Amino acid sequence: MSEEKVVERTSPVSARVIVTALAYGGAALVIVLADLTVPIPGTDVVTDPRELFTTLGAALSGPFGGVLIGVLAGVATPGFPLSSILAHVTGGVWMGIAYKKLVYDRLRTLVGLLAWAGIVLVYYYIFVIPGFIVGLALFYGKGAPFLPTYINVAKGVLPEALLTTGITAVAILALPGKHQRPLW
Repeated sequence: MSEEKVVERTSPVSARVIVTALAYGGAALVIVLADLTVPIPGTDVVTDPRELFTTLGAALSGPFGGVLIGVLAGVATPGFPLSSILAHVTGGVWMGIAYKKLVYDRLRTLVGLLAWAGIVLVYYYIFVIPGFIVGLALFYGKGAPFLPTYINVAKGVLPEALLTTGITAVAILALPGKHQRPLW
């Protein structure tokens, strides 16, 4: 008889999901309010360490938690809060779903670590950066050509994306097994 990993079925919206999301989202908000930012040269965009909390928190609290975290991570972004909310909410939903479906069952393996790195990089390069650029055009009428803007921001964000990937991989591996489990 083979040993199977039992996945506890829980609700996507629960007190644990909400409290976890508020804690991680609150940490992201504090970083923004403390103005711990670095401008990306040649753009109106800044980078900051809030993604450490948005990626981990959304991964653990799922898509609903990702929405709450995304709102908190973006609401106080100077100058462009709606763009930031759009970017962080879509990225948060991605992290919540992708962690449970693509990473969690194999987290403590090389494949799992590579999967983690992949979902964090997708978070940045498929959700957050495009979401922010689309939000700038949609909400603020800042319709710069998408591809050149994307390339410029993507290059500027690369150090943050790589640091976030590494730091969050170490952080999630450092959690006891029961705390690595998705809450939804």
